[in-house]
Amino acid sequence: MSPDKPIRRVFSADTTIDDLKAYMGPFAERLGYKFNTETDFVDEVLASEIEILERDGDVYCPCRVRSGDPKEDAQIVCPCIPFFRDEFAAISKCWCGLFILSEIEDGADLIGVLEEVEPGTLVQVPVCRLDDLSASTPRHFKIGKRDIAVVRVGDEVFALSNLCRHAFGPLSEGFVDGYHVMCPWHGWRYDVRDGSTDHPNADVATFPASVRDGVVFVAVPLGRAKA
Repeated sequence: MSPDKPIRRVFSADTTIDDLKAYMGPFAERLGYKFNTETDFVDEVLASEIEILERDGDVYCPCRVRSGDPKEDAQIVCPCIPFFRDEFAAISKCWCGLFILSEIEDGADLIGVLEEVEPGTLVQVPVCRLDDLSASTPRHFKIGKRDIAVVRVGDEVFALSNLCRHAFGPLSEGFVDGYHVMCPWHGWRYDVRDGSTDHPNADVATFPASVRDGVVFVAVPLGRAKA
């Protein structure tokens, strides 16, 4: 056993590749990803993860180096998609290519290292399935360094900065009223279509959001933090 303290212990010592597929598949699907279409590659990667599991007690991403800091290493427990949403969306896969965007038909070219995407490139980031969004309650998503609230109004979706400009209340914990979301702390109202509010110089940033094949996408510039 590594001296690193495991973050969790979801899997037993006799876990199989099929067990990992059954656990990871639905989780990745909710985030807009699926296993690579190259099944031999998938089995090879998961066999590596079984070895890591037996040694370290969890299924860390096989192509990342652990730091020994439990909090930092929690970000590379496989599937690590939630922690690298914008990077993965930019290259259409996770670091090694075990998972690829659901819309990709052939994942053969998405194995291994790809060229780095230029910072600032606008990328469409899948965040969840439309069915997972409530019509009355926003949801919070971390995309890169951005905190974003996603709001569903009927079959439309909208994305805006999660922080109220008054006292930085989390809009994702607020209330939806038509095309407005109200901050849960002091009731400031924001129009989800353009981020505007009645208070001067207090509008919040918005991001293009859309739905494709039942998956919600939010467009953000890669690697730029301010929102």
